[in-house]
Amino acid sequence: MRSPILKALCLTLTFLGGTSAGSEDDLPPMHQRFTKPKRVREWQQFCRKSDDFNPLFGVDALNTYLVSMGKEGWELVLMDAQFGMVCFKRPAS
Repeated sequence: MRSPILKALCLTLTFLGGTSAGSEDDLPPMHQRFTKPKRVREWQQFCRKSDDFNPLFGVDALNTYLVSMGKEGWELVLMDAQFGMVCFKRPAS
């Protein structure tokens, strides 16, 4: 009869050999797994700097402006209170 250590070693080598065989070779390289989309969405960007957005003057002017831009389809992507700048984006088409 075989010793328990030899039996465990054989089982371990069989398992490792079986699980690693062909696992990496069957997959294409990472850069080939994903294809470029048929249509890439284009965006319009728009930034505005104004003293109206100064937090010292209150947020009502800013809020009114943001609501009006949202109704035109613009999405807020950046707001910098230090410089009084807001930036928006929306789909180009």
